[in-house]
Amino acid sequence: MEKVKYLTSQEIKQFFGVVKSVRDRLIFSFLYHYGLRIGEACSIKLSDLHPQLIEIKIPRLKGGISRTYSISQPDAKLLSKWLKIRKDYPSAEGNQFLFITKRSLNGPMSAINIQKAHARYCPLAGIDKTKAHPHVWRHSCAISLLEAGKDVFFIKSYLGHRSLQSSLVYLEIMPPEWAKLQRSVVETGFVL
Repeated sequence: MEKVKYLTSQEIKQFFGVVKSVRDRLIFSFLYHYGLRIGEACSIKLSDLHPQLIEIKIPRLKGGISRTYSISQPDAKLLSKWLKIRKDYPSAEGNQFLFITKRSLNGPMSAINIQKAHARYCPLAGIDKTKAHPHVWRHSCAISLLEAGKDVFFIKSYLGHRSLQSSLVYLEIMPPEWAKLQRSVVETGFVL
């Protein structure tokens, strides 16, 4: 099995250090903070946002469980800035999607546009080309949650996984003794 690729906290800082576009900063912040797949980011609609920008409903794909997340203060500020900028986009009128381009024509920004942006920023941030795919943000979210002490059951729920098996892959990355402890909890329901 191929090892899961993710960004370290240092790489995350480096990445955001080179992204100047408000829209792109928000996209990658959402990918990371909410463990989004690219298609999930593309499918967020303006109607998925709470009017005071305190919550966002994430439409999960691949049979995942959609849920509502609190929006952090920094993300809310960035979101507010983006919504003001977005109004001036020629494609904004009548477009229900949060992330658009100037030429979106009543549809969302494409996954390919996000992939290209990510691939463009990675070398500028000194990030290895093996991590130049936006799905690393979803993996980085899971690893950050594990490092913060969240268990695999929390990660399953947070990422919208239906199966615990989908979340267990992240334990393979953690130090062996930590992964062993987590597996014992998962398999037996308690630690010996």
